[in-house]
Amino acid sequence: MILKELRFYQFSAKFKHPMITRKIELESRQTLFIGLIDEFNNEWFGECNAFETDWYHDETIKTVYQTLCEWFEKYKGVELHTFEEAQYYIDSLNSRPAARATLVMALYQAFHNLDSFQVKMTSTINGDLSRRILNLEHAGRIKIKWNAHIVDQVKWISSMYPNIPISTDANQSLDQDDINQLKRLKKYHLAFIEEPFLDLDIIEESNELPTIAIDEKATTYQNILKLVHRYNIGVVVIKPFRVGGIDKALQLIEYLQQKKVRIVIGGMYELGLSRYFTAYLSQFGDFSGDVTPSGYYFTEDVVDESDLSKEGDILFHPPIVQKSRLKLMTTLKL
Repeated sequence: MILKELRFYQFSAKFKHPMITRKIELESRQTLFIGLIDEFNNEWFGECNAFETDWYHDETIKTVYQTLCEWFEKYKGVELHTFEEAQYYIDSLNSRPAARATLVMALYQAFHNLDSFQVKMTSTINGDLSRRILNLEHAGRIKIKWNAHIVDQVKWISSMYPNIPISTDANQSLDQDDINQLKRLKKYHLAFIEEPFLDLDIIEESNELPTIAIDEKATTYQNILKLVHRYNIGVVVIKPFRVGGIDKALQLIEYLQQKKVRIVIGGMYELGLSRYFTAYLSQFGDFSGDVTPSGYYFTEDVVDESDLSKEGDILFHPPIVQKSRLKLMTTLKL
């Protein structure tokens, strides 16, 4: 393919319910898309997972846009024969993983045939267990939000579903005073706990804790490797846009699994194109990933229902972007 044209689009996805975090409240998700055009006028789309501001990651929609404009101006007209050649040119973006992930999503499709596949869903429990705990026998993983009753809840759910991994996420809210509670959780076979401590040095003080997973601290490819080598971390939550895209994520999965570190693929309030690739990567994880079905977050998507949910599984088909729903921002040409 010849890099003939690069188009930038925007899409505003309205949340079904406001997304409230510790840092921000979002009623909609402003999303940047790119369209990479070859010499035959084929258009390959990429979805950017960065936000408008740096509340979650230092790259934003604006910086990704600027980075990709500069990249295309440098390499427009280049002829690529293989995906490996494309990787050579996009590795100049290794220091800008969100921008690289957006571009590699489009290039991956240009050189690979996308397949249909099926993955397990993760069922998240938050709130009243009595209404949420039934009919979870088909879940690939059960995730319980951290709360004051977490030990009793894990004990109860593990007795009902002994063959389904259970995890929880403490969002770095725990300290030394919570060590005994964590030891009790290990007794009830908690599969892992995401980000229990702000200070990872606490991990070294006890071998009786549940398996520790990093998520917020898994900020870059290099940082993940550094933390895994230094601390007793058993699980890594990989978000593709933080490590540079699907190809970098696959490399990281292979390396970590060789080191006996298990993998969970994390999502990021994604639309249908990016969600397909998150689900694709989840096939190679050791636990069910954070994969959502169509219509889970947003009232409208750029991809019509490309997946089918049935008994805890989601069947994904290759996504087709509905270009008419995108608003063209800029076009760069040869």
